[in-house]
Amino acid sequence: MSRRRSAFATLAVVAVFAWFYSFALAIPIDTGSVSALWQARGHAWFGAFLARVLDGLSFLWGSVVRYEYAVAPESAWPVLVFVVLLSVLVYASLRTGADGAYAVAGRVLGASLLAGGLTNLFVILGTVEASPYGAAMLSAMVWSFPDDGVWLGLVLGLVGGVVAAHVVTLALLAAAAAEHGERDDSPASVKSPRPSRAQGRVRAVRVATWGALPTLALALVGGFAWDYGPDVYSDAAVDARQAWVHLVWFPHASLAAPDDPYSLGGTFDTLIWLPRTLSSVVLVALIWLAIRLMVTRWQRGAEPSVLGVVMRCWGMVAMLAVVVGLVEGALFPVPELGLPAYTRAFDNVADALRFAACFGWATGVAVALALRLSGGSVTELESAERLPEGSMDR
Repeated sequence: MSRRRSAFATLAVVAVFAWFYSFALAIPIDTGSVSALWQARGHAWFGAFLARVLDGLSFLWGSVVRYEYAVAPESAWPVLVFVVLLSVLVYASLRTGADGAYAVAGRVLGASLLAGGLTNLFVILGTVEASPYGAAMLSAMVWSFPDDGVWLGLVLGLVGGVVAAHVVTLALLAAAAAEHGERDDSPASVKSPRPSRAQGRVRAVRVATWGALPTLALALVGGFAWDYGPDVYSDAAVDARQAWVHLVWFPHASLAAPDDPYSLGGTFDTLIWLPRTLSSVVLVALIWLAIRLMVTRWQRGAEPSVLGVVMRCWGMVAMLAVVVGLVEGALFPVPELGLPAYTRAFDNVADALRFAACFGWATGVAVALALRLSGGSVTELESAERLPEGSMDR
């Protein structure tokens, strides 16, 4: 996408954020009352969801949206960090891609999710840094990590993606009507020699396999690093190492044997271990399938640059992790925890985005390297395009 259209679409997304910010500054809302209102009407899950969405505005500096008597935000740094990350990630994602409406909306959603996840990490680490207790403060927060930035990134990605897609479409129509369409100076797309169908399938499978390896490795490491104790016993003490693991690791990216191999008869350990194992396998499989579909599509037209590959895969990991977390929480409730299924599902969203923000880029790097080693190097393609046509024929 050209610089101008990328800039226009990014400004549109930032304008949507400004609208949400003005809403948070002007209308005082008690999110607890909103949840109770819908719960009284028999729609507790929708009330909880709406409360989470509205509470996503509470971390904005000067916001009058908060839960009951929660303390108002005292620093504007989280807002500034979110806006900067949102602008940079959205522009980078749009600049390195095509102009299709669905593609634009998807890339904006992925970039917004990453901005929310990174902002959430910034808020948590800033709270720990400002606390006189240091790492002990992180251990105390392990049961109730704030989700600042997470739900705002999700909602902004959905709404801003639609707005950005319309802005890009209108820009394309205006350029066509003026009969001097804007020159697409994007460095993202370089047309590659199309392989045969069989070669394309083999290459897509190879790249997808390499691209899924980082997530598989992370899931295996997570299976060994994750401690089952804090899940089984709510009053268990959490040391600093366990607190860091809980902060950055997605519980549903952990493959390991059960904590007690003799408890696979419907006990609490099984209810924790089995859904994690299944969801971890599903997450890795979905990432593999998504990469294969993307590579197949790229082979039909033009492959993105290295930055474009990393950004798309990074956002894709964030979206798939959110979906897996929501579905797992809804389908596998744990009665012993005493929480509704939708509460666990909503809690998984923040865990998914923190995990994707920390480790999702590794998938993009693996895919970019696999494309290069499998003959899809952008550098090689650009060099090939500079050769005369006669030399290409020879």
